[in-house]
Amino acid sequence: MALTLHIPALKDKPIIIADTHPQRILQSLAHIHFENPLDIASHLHIELEILNRQKISPSQRLLALETYRPIIISTAHILAEEYINANLPLHDKAKLAAAATETLWLELGFGYKLALIDLQNQLIKLGTEKNSVLAILRAMHAIAEHAMVYYQIYIPPPKHIWSDLHQLYFCAVQLNIQHAEIDSTAELSISIENTYKHALLMSLADPLHLLQQNIRLVAEYLLYQVQAAQISAVEPLSDTAGIFIISLKSNEPPVAYSKYKTAPDESSDILLKTMDLVRNIHTHLNSLHHNRLPADGSIPADASRNDYIDLLTYLIKHWGLTFKRIFNRSQKNGEIELVAGIAAIHSMLDGQAKDAYAESLEVHAQNMPSRWQILNISPTGMSIRRHPTADKNIKIGGLLSVKTKDDANWSLAVVRWASCGTKERLDIGVQLIAPYAKPGMAKIDNRENDEMILLLPEIVATKQIATLILPKGTFEPARQLTVISNNQYQRVLLTSLIERAQYFERVQYSIIN
Repeated sequence: MALTLHIPALKDKPIIIADTHPQRILQSLAHIHFENPLDIASHLHIELEILNRQKISPSQRLLALETYRPIIISTAHILAEEYINANLPLHDKAKLAAAATETLWLELGFGYKLALIDLQNQLIKLGTEKNSVLAILRAMHAIAEHAMVYYQIYIPPPKHIWSDLHQLYFCAVQLNIQHAEIDSTAELSISIENTYKHALLMSLADPLHLLQQNIRLVAEYLLYQVQAAQISAVEPLSDTAGIFIISLKSNEPPVAYSKYKTAPDESSDILLKTMDLVRNIHTHLNSLHHNRLPADGSIPADASRNDYIDLLTYLIKHWGLTFKRIFNRSQKNGEIELVAGIAAIHSMLDGQAKDAYAESLEVHAQNMPSRWQILNISPTGMSIRRHPTADKNIKIGGLLSVKTKDDANWSLAVVRWASCGTKERLDIGVQLIAPYAKPGMAKIDNRENDEMILLLPEIVATKQIATLILPKGTFEPARQLTVISNNQYQRVLLTSLIERAQYFERVQYSIIN
């Protein structure tokens, strides 16, 4: 199969000749004294752009790229800190960091793809296998990291990412090098096939529903587990759970077998099987529930056990059984007001411009709601689009209070997914969890200050129990709190954790007195 990879055009007579000698490249990099990582990224981008726009032998190109690669990786990781903790839509500094990181991975991928094309075009290919393995594996890694930047800023990756990944894998299969390894350790197998499966599974994890930091945690955890997923030819199946179809001739990510609209094409489609991977995750989940860490090192010793319990539960749902939407969404035009964050919601519901407790933590709880446009709606949630004047204060898993002009009360909701676009466009999906809430405070043992909380009502008609919105880390079985609302004091017993999100816990309780 001829490679039609996404690469830049080469110049016949470049003005500047790229330096490909590793020692000279290292010397020039050693003289970089920029303190700002954006300046370092700009310098690296210029050097890569010069290298990737002229004809160079594949061996020389690979030597140069391998020399640049470590500093590109370290610079990209530093830049990522600017946008993986940022509110949505991104502020200017985070945008610049994301754009610089995206460019570094794009150019690095260009270089390895150019080397591979030259290797494949050689008439005599004897002795090129090792370099082909290196070029394909490094190109796949750069492309996957390129996609990671898009995931972490909530923008769907460009289509060429999937076309390139599929072609690179198919090329490796034709050369019978898909299982060749580079940089592998006792714990990690870094082969072409595992790198390919890693990229596929990251897409199937549905990153638009994950917090930015958790996207990277999934990627790091998956490094240890990716061998358990399997790639096979299309074959008859008695059960399609955990089976995904990859169309090698397409520019699309894998699709759940149950959602595929036509029969798989045996000549160009392959299957990704994840049930063994899901069984491994179940084993790790069971270990965490018994306060044990997996022995393979896939979960760091200092990690939050509860955070990983939530994350692994999420992955099982996305890599195992494929769920269908219960309710269809219907288009709806209109506007909705929105307040984001427990501090702002508490202050707004309490009728105060700024809550004293929020002020003590330097949390500026704004009373003024933002205006958003309703895109579609269902009985349990809605998709909404940010107006240009709305605050930049949205996070996946964040708490919202929303209200249309026809509503009597402010409903409580949670941000479940986000999708960003050009000119600061931001669409989010919100799940409605209560038709209204009451502000309150809680006296929690061993905490110096009272905590802001929200009281959600019991709704008999929908069998919704009364719950509390509490700060994350509050819930312990049978823990007692003093709840203050409307100048009334109640002693309550925490009985069941309904949901643990990134910024809050929703807890069932019973009144003691």
